[in-house]
Amino acid sequence: MKKIFYTIILLSGLAATVNAQSDKISAILDKEPANNAADLNANAAATAQLGEPGITAMLAMLQTNGTADNTKIYDAISGFSFCSTQPGKDAWRAMAVQAYVKALPKAPDAYNQAFIISQLQTLASEASVPALKSYLGDKRLCDPAARALVKVGTPAAKLALRNALPAAKDSCQLSIVEALGDIKDSPAAPAIGRLIGKDKNLDKVCLYALAHIGSPASSTLMSSAAKSAGYTYDETDATSSYILYLKNLSGHGTTNKLKAEQLAKTLWDETNSDKLIHTHIAALRLLADLIGGTATGRFIEAARSSNAQYRAAAMEMAGKHLDPQVISAWTRELPKGNSSEKAAVITMLGDHNAVTALPAITKELRNTDTAVVIAAVTASGKLGQDKVLNDLFDVLKNGNKSEDMAVQNALLTMKGANLPARAGKALPDMPASGQPVLINFLAARRAHGQIDMVTPLLKSNDAAVRAAAYASLKQLAGQENLRQLFELLATSNQPRETADIQAAIIAVVSGTSDRQSQGAMILQQMGAASNDRKPLYFNILAAVGDKPSLIAVSGAFESGDAATKQAAVTALSQWSDMSAAPELLIISRKTTDATLKDQALKGYVNTISNSNYPPEEKVIYLRDAMEVAQTIPQKKMILEDAGELKVFPAMVFESEYLDNPALQLVAANALSNIALSNKDFYGDAVKQWLNKAIMIKKGGDADYEKVAIRKFIAEMPSDAGLVPLFNYRDLSGWKGLVGNPITRSKMDASTLAGEQAKADSAMHKGWYVKDSVLNFSGDGENLCTVKQYRNFEMYVDWKIEPKGDAGIYLRGSPQVQIWDTSRVDVGAQVGSGGLYNNQAHQSKPLKLADNAINDWNNFHIIMKGDRVTVYLNGVLVVDNVVMDNYWDRSLPIFPKEQIELQAHGTHVYYRDIYIRELPD
Repeated sequence: MKKIFYTIILLSGLAATVNAQSDKISAILDKEPANNAADLNANAAATAQLGEPGITAMLAMLQTNGTADNTKIYDAISGFSFCSTQPGKDAWRAMAVQAYVKALPKAPDAYNQAFIISQLQTLASEASVPALKSYLGDKRLCDPAARALVKVGTPAAKLALRNALPAAKDSCQLSIVEALGDIKDSPAAPAIGRLIGKDKNLDKVCLYALAHIGSPASSTLMSSAAKSAGYTYDETDATSSYILYLKNLSGHGTTNKLKAEQLAKTLWDETNSDKLIHTHIAALRLLADLIGGTATGRFIEAARSSNAQYRAAAMEMAGKHLDPQVISAWTRELPKGNSSEKAAVITMLGDHNAVTALPAITKELRNTDTAVVIAAVTASGKLGQDKVLNDLFDVLKNGNKSEDMAVQNALLTMKGANLPARAGKALPDMPASGQPVLINFLAARRAHGQIDMVTPLLKSNDAAVRAAAYASLKQLAGQENLRQLFELLATSNQPRETADIQAAIIAVVSGTSDRQSQGAMILQQMGAASNDRKPLYFNILAAVGDKPSLIAVSGAFESGDAATKQAAVTALSQWSDMSAAPELLIISRKTTDATLKDQALKGYVNTISNSNYPPEEKVIYLRDAMEVAQTIPQKKMILEDAGELKVFPAMVFESEYLDNPALQLVAANALSNIALSNKDFYGDAVKQWLNKAIMIKKGGDADYEKVAIRKFIAEMPSDAGLVPLFNYRDLSGWKGLVGNPITRSKMDASTLAGEQAKADSAMHKGWYVKDSVLNFSGDGENLCTVKQYRNFEMYVDWKIEPKGDAGIYLRGSPQVQIWDTSRVDVGAQVGSGGLYNNQAHQSKPLKLADNAINDWNNFHIIMKGDRVTVYLNGVLVVDNVVMDNYWDRSLPIFPKEQIELQAHGTHVYYRDIYIRELPD
């Protein structure tokens, strides 16, 4: 609230002492809410300086709930309460309690009184007990008062609650009973017990309270209540309260701990049935907590249970209570158990690091039951690590597939530097059924030193062994194995094996820094191969990704047969960087083969979408793909990918397809997702697009989406937002160039009108619209906006031809540069986007971000005051640089003027020009 409001309140209702502090109070409230810890502490210190009268005065400013906004007062007092509880702030705490207690009865309503009580709860001071206990009979405030007394927790607080119980009614009675339980007031237990049996809801709260108190005197009552509930979980929660009661009872001395143990055993005995399994488990858990390892006998009995849920719960508990003696008891049990019990016990011992049980567990590796063997393998690996390696090898020699897989999983988690060497040594003598396990293990460890133990198995007659051996080459092969890999590639005739060899070569090549020499070697190998096997090298060259590799694969596409062309497109689609994207686009444009076109176009789109290009640049490339796309699925793919790019140019692109029946739903979904991602994307054009999207969306979650879109539209700012400067049809909104801002300012209205008429007539000679694109033929003067602009942001796509030169004048002044970067003679190699005519300030762009000549580019230009920021294709190239006044360098840039598209003697193309005026 405003300072004036607080001052009026103070003047109208507070004493003179408070009046003197009104400015200080207002100053504190003006700083609420605190933005960080430092501000919180500073506001609290200022509050403390007010003293008790000032704090009381601040609370006196509270207004009846709903009639005014008390938020700032709540924030200030809550912050002070919190800081008062910190170490060294005892004086603040005492002062706060005194102030709150004085303010409490004067608060305007129960809502504000409850707030003050909550602050007393935070402070938890015994000094507040007299005030708090006076509200225990108030049905509106008894609950917060009771909770505050629980937080205080002193004997006086307990006494206050206990004394209030006899007279308490209805909700106050429930609150006080609950509070007596939370505060664990044993003397109150008899009185609470006498309330049971009158009302189910009251019973529930009373049993809750007695459970927390844990008084020995309540044992019969609590036991009877649980038994009456059938030891199930009823509306009074008698059973769960009884279990909690026994746990708390055990804390009342040794005698009561023994009593709790006996009652827990009785509960466990009386719930031994499937319908009471949850209570039976809870009773066992309670026993485990009470008697620890001495509950092992019951755990062993549970392990023999036919109830899998109970057995699993018991094993989880048992694992927390292991010592050497207990582990011995479990290992003695192992030979006696059935398969299910053995597996459960072995798993428990393994999961809880029962190392002394290892000898007993390894004996079970020879068990005839697969479940037991798998459990023993897993536990042995955890407990024995490399000490049990030979035991696991023995399992491999005789095991089935499930047991072999368990061995593989155990090996993969085992530690030990010598494990690969031992596995490699064991590999040749291992039966074929076990060899894949060791091969997979060596591959996972990237045990290059063991490759010579694996390569002989490439000729194995066993299909699984052979497949594992080939698959491992990717992880095991090194530079010295390339020759062997190329020999394998030259003779391989199995597609899966060929793919594994290629993957191995790619892995080796990718692991080296000298890609150029690797690429040359692969090209040499490909050159020596027969024509039908040359395509096998394409995807390897794709991994190398250098220019000679790209030329070779592109050339193979041009001259190859159908299979070669398909392999080339596949490789280009998998290229290691984005350099193959232009080639894929060229192929998709030129080829007449519909299958190849589809493959190349998908490869191009995936390459662009997965690239690290800025989103704005991706939009440009996806629009290039749309020009090539022929089928509806292809076009939908492109629109869906563009929809993931949350930038305004993507939104403009999607809008073009809202009227296409086959594509409008995809476009509507993409466009609305983009719009809702950024509140700066608004304006009449955006509103029109979104209203179309609402009409298009149907079925599924469309109704929810429409609500979100309508909300977005309703919350759009009132200003014009992003508006098109170019209507895609004609030159409406544009005019010809008359002089410069200074010469125009010197013309009278009549002269200026005459000159403007001449310029407008000449404008149409060089500027025209074709296929929704604004063109400049290269002959004529600048094209200017009719409207003048101060601060703005602008989006525009542009394209030039070789030797092209153009620019965008801001406020009638040159210019954001556009040119062919190959024109090194004029310094164009620095790139477009710079403020070319600057002298006093930076003129060159920060980075070269131009796309190739004849490709589209995107500018996002932001001008505020005399400073300009430019993004070219999503890359920051001008960062808040002052723009010089080219026409009079002694003056700052004009505060308001037209925007111009420069005419510079070369053909230039513009599209999608949008502008948003920014506040001054």
